[in-house]
Amino acid sequence: MIPSADTTAASKRANDPRWLIASAGLALYWVIFLWNFWQKGVYALGINATVFLLIALVLFIQLLRANRKMTKRDLVWIMPFILMIISYAIYDNPFWQITSILVMPVAFVVAYLQAFNSAAVRWTPAFFGRIALRCLSLITYFSAVAQGYMSLMAPNNTSRRRLIARILTGIVIFVIIAVVIVIPLLATSDSAFKAAVDSVYAWLQTFIVLSFWYRAAAFIALALLFAAAVFAWGRPFKVIERADTVKRIDAIIVSIVLGGILVLYLLFLAIQINRLWVGALPFDFRETEQLVKSGFWQLFFLSLLNIGVYFFVYKRTARVAQYILVAFTGTSLLLLISAGYRMGLYVMYYGFSYEKFFASYAVLYCAILFAWLILQLFAQRPADILKFIAVLFLWMYAVVAVLPVEQFILRTNVALAQRQDSRIRLFELTMLSPDVLSTVKELNRTGRLQENGGYISRENEQMTETKIFDWLPWIERQEQLIADKQWYEYNLMNLLQ
Repeated sequence: MIPSADTTAASKRANDPRWLIASAGLALYWVIFLWNFWQKGVYALGINATVFLLIALVLFIQLLRANRKMTKRDLVWIMPFILMIISYAIYDNPFWQITSILVMPVAFVVAYLQAFNSAAVRWTPAFFGRIALRCLSLITYFSAVAQGYMSLMAPNNTSRRRLIARILTGIVIFVIIAVVIVIPLLATSDSAFKAAVDSVYAWLQTFIVLSFWYRAAAFIALALLFAAAVFAWGRPFKVIERADTVKRIDAIIVSIVLGGILVLYLLFLAIQINRLWVGALPFDFRETEQLVKSGFWQLFFLSLLNIGVYFFVYKRTARVAQYILVAFTGTSLLLLISAGYRMGLYVMYYGFSYEKFFASYAVLYCAILFAWLILQLFAQRPADILKFIAVLFLWMYAVVAVLPVEQFILRTNVALAQRQDSRIRLFELTMLSPDVLSTVKELNRTGRLQENGGYISRENEQMTETKIFDWLPWIERQEQLIADKQWYEYNLMNLLQ
């Protein structure tokens, strides 16, 4: 099944049929317990998703152990994934779950494949290139995996093939005789037996429908995909650094470039000083939104620019250029603080949403990153910048996965809405999931979710009368979402409602 060029002992272990059976078991679990994802979306992911992901994680960890690459340092990436996996059994939070469908697979491949290498291997663009190639190598294993499954079902041993053929022949003959002759005769002689047979037939007919064939096709495709991933990613994987990986850069050129950019930065800050430290937001919603978003575009581009500058300049020039880099990063941190201050004002007046909460969390992430980058400029040992960026992201992403984000958004907005100058529209919290159902019921019962008739709308118009938003339809929809779930799709918050 594995290409002949791969003859190591670890590869032979990967050829063990148990890996094929385990991959097929994962695929079967998916089409049985996770199939409703196509109809319900992320609301079909609960304890079933946690069990599936935990089994998959254990499977790949066993492969790592089979290659004798499992060490204590791997807990640095295993623990965050365990937190993310557990979160499916706790919350519905659709924003996080949709994001995780994209983030978790990519993060896992990078974390898992790097575990095959020594901790001393630096994370460089070439390192990520090697990981990308290893990730895509599973495509070349589909044919070998298919042959492996065929050999598993019909072994090369002639006697075993004959035995399987005899068993299948006996089963087919029995089914034909039973269905055509025996069962009809017994059913006509006893009404109770006929009722039992009819119920069995009705149960079997639920499988003999179009969805059954869809599931069968998905099972085959997933079994091939999982097994290909196991064999492709479970091979020994070692990245050898070139001796000339780190090159010195001309300090004069770097100083001129960095110094010029720094001057432009300072000029920009001087021009924008009146808008950077705003004490209040404008009443017009579009103007407010533009003011805040402009700060985040600055944050985004400055973060990319600084990371790029670090890759090319960090510890590769004379000390003077490094001092300029300190000033360059300091100005970035100043803009970051300003962007965070704006976001704080924005939330104070307009409240939290999914986007504003995670944008604020991104500010915290970048603040930690910039502070660490500045400290590394004074450190003696060169830092692995890409690795720190990835590990910090992984841990912060995992921590927020198990935090009650929706409870925080709801309770914070309700509290901020009591301010006289608040422009929060509490009815916009209907975007939230059943995670806050019980809290909404309590707040609605006590009247704390009623809109303030005197608030200033986003169109800068004063409300002349109190309009009470009816939360009952939202409550009924969330209750119906929970009621429509299968028992294996529930999570902890569903059970507490």
